[in-house]
Amino acid sequence: MLAIAEVGHVGRATQRVHISQPALSQQLCKLERELGVALFTRHHRGVTPTEAGLVMLEHARRILDQVEEARQAIENFTRGDYESSEAS
Repeated sequence: MLAIAEVGHVGRATQRVHISQPALSQQLCKLERELGVALFTRHHRGVTPTEAGLVMLEHARRILDQVEEARQAIENFTRGDYESSEAS
């Protein structure tokens, strides 16, 4: 979804995520069905996020940031540099 929003076109987004256009379109349609709302408005020249899409994008970016923080924490842990914020 982030790649689609960044480039504004499903076809061009496939180059970033390395999957076929039909597969990416199917994933987007499945997500929209599950949420019960359109995430993008389709135009002749591409797509733009709907209001619901903008909300979802904000959450998706936060999730990716948290995943990156978790990866960094694990790297620190494996080097012995990790301190838990939940220490007893």
